Amino acid sequence: MELTDKIWQELEGGYKTLYDASVPLSQLENTDDPEDIKKVWEELWNELHHQGDVGTASYLAIPQLVRIGIKKDLFDWNLLGLCAVIEQQRHLGSNPSLLPEYQDNYKKGLLDLKEFVIKNLNNDLDKTTSIMALSTIATCDGRIKMGKAIMEMEDEDLLNEFLEQF
Repeated sequence: MELTDKIWQELEGGYKTLYDASVPLSQLENTDDPEDIKKVWEELWNELHHQGDVGTASYLAIPQLVRIGIKKDLFDWNLLGLCAVIEQQRHLGSNPSLLPEYQDNYKKGLLDLKEFVIKNLNNDLDKTTSIMALSTIATCDGRIKMGKAIMEMEDEDLLNEFLEQF
């Protein structure tokens, strides 16, 4: 599906209202300015995910985010975290189902994301990116709860509490 497809104008985001994700996705694809990229990530986090809610725009954004990330070699915690959160909430929340006609493209996006993460694991990663990478691998492998648990372990207090019990 192209970013110019009219379907983008008919999809709901994380607020359960119409949200055309093609606009910020196009901006992400067409800019190299770090400030512009930061603003796009902020918008996508805010609009595609809200308090555990995701929508059909969120699902269809994943293959596009992955395509753009690979094309631009944009190995960023935002890409990993946002895609992982959307996939986690697709299973864990009371969110809409993925439409059958988009399932193959969605699954390919997750597979490509996993391969992109594995390719970049030997890079010098900061703590957040490292945690998001591990969470993303688990999530893309269908280990949704494990992926979410890994993501939550970024919180040092929660990690310490967990380790005290084991």
